Amino acid sequence: MKIKNQILYFFTVLSVALMTFSCTDDTKEVVKLKSIVEIAQADPANFSILVDALKKTGLDVTLSNPGSYTVFAPTNAAFTAAGITSASINAMVLPADIANLKLVLQNHVIGIGTRSADLVAAGTFKTFAFIKTTATATTGANLNLFISKSGTDIILNAGATNGGAKVTTADVDASNGILYTIDGVLKLPTIVNQIVSNPSLSSLLGVVTSTPQASILAILNAATGTAAVTVYAPNNDAFTAAKGTGGYLVGKTDAQITNILKYHLENGNKTASSATSFTSSTATADVSVTTLYTPNKFTILLGTVKIKDIVATSNGTIKVINIQGTNGVIQIIDKVLQPFL
Repeated sequence: MKIKNQILYFFTVLSVALMTFSCTDDTKEVVKLKSIVEIAQADPANFSILVDALKKTGLDVTLSNPGSYTVFAPTNAAFTAAGITSASINAMVLPADIANLKLVLQNHVIGIGTRSADLVAAGTFKTFAFIKTTATATTGANLNLFISKSGTDIILNAGATNGGAKVTTADVDASNGILYTIDGVLKLPTIVNQIVSNPSLSSLLGVVTSTPQASILAILNAATGTAAVTVYAPNNDAFTAAKGTGGYLVGKTDAQITNILKYHLENGNKTASSATSFTSSTATADVSVTTLYTPNKFTILLGTVKIKDIVATSNGTIKVINIQGTNGVIQIIDKVLQPFL
């Protein structure tokens, strides 16, 4: 009888415990994350202009839908400083104006929601914006955004002086990605902006912005989406080797350096098919590159990212592919290429 009572007591306690847990679970509220657009709508003091811009361009639908996005959201103050207001947005009626606004907004969005801890210290990311190779183009090679970290700061495209911005609030979780607040409206980056942003190209930047090479900088700045330029850009290590003892650039005149730089430029927006092969899988021949230093050419070897210059002392390698700007693309290489001078 004692054992029977103990068994009954055990089941009574177990039943009460289960009922307690059940009641507790029933009273828990499941908090549903808001979408990126809903987060912006809930903060009109900071994001009312952004919301108006998203609605005008139809991007509010995209950023309300399920998915995974990273959005760098300019504040009202940032839009106003850039000359963009709700009034100016709502007054837009021309399709070209709305398309241009949409392109600017797309430049603030990258695929896959990424928290700040997972952003590399310095690297490029494809945005939803693209190079317009015709005035009415609706697709094209995606523009790149350069993200860098300095201490706790996250800087986009080298900051405000280069048409970039700084993150002021990071890691706002949304149901469809991550939102960051930024203090500026990102300018659509040119190839020069991309060179300025990338610390591995600081030596090239120093050369092309020097007074003797004003004509090279003018070529880069004059390029457009419809008349783009491809830059085969030697990285800092390449310039260090070329300027060191016995290096290729030692003793070269300013005029010769101008021609060497032209040898690194090609008309058109030439993109590599992958990080291991410049050509497509169906290609059957090396790529012959006609440079702006005519008649000098160089060759990209079939099925590789190896570059053979006309002097052919040794092959260079394309280290980073397809850094896209609005008026051209950059292929970062590890050698200063050598033409016949």
